[in-house]
Amino acid sequence: MREDNIQEIMSNVLVLMPMLNKRFLREDELFKSENLYPSHIQILLLLSHNKQLTMSEISKEIHVINSNLTPLVDKLIKLSYLKRQPSKKDRRVVHISLTASGKRQVEKHKGYVVELLMERLEQLSDEKVEQLMIHIRGLSD
Repeated sequence: MREDNIQEIMSNVLVLMPMLNKRFLREDELFKSENLYPSHIQILLLLSHNKQLTMSEISKEIHVINSNLTPLVDKLIKLSYLKRQPSKKDRRVVHISLTASGKRQVEKHKGYVVELLMERLEQLSDEKVEQLMIHIRGLSD
């Protein structure tokens, strides 16, 4: 019985993850005008939690190979959301970080996601909200 429940949970998580991606990344009106994709937003969000990262570090975190990452980062640099900075210790290493404009875009995106989540959660009954809270706390412990 436990194994069946775990299998069902895994199946539901596999369905849930792409749906969350689609709802909170792809449909973001703030980014549609600039033709940004979920990978662009992942990079911005990742760098908002880290002062600066190398291309290899970004690649590992978002699971994109370096050759595919370069055009994503280049576009974000062109839009002035990111900047490249050569390492002071090793000139072969380049650090990527958010610009002030990039930080503003991240905040706009977070605001949009919070607003969308609030709309969705307000549709749930008090009991469902309580259950969801208990389950999320259990997952994050």
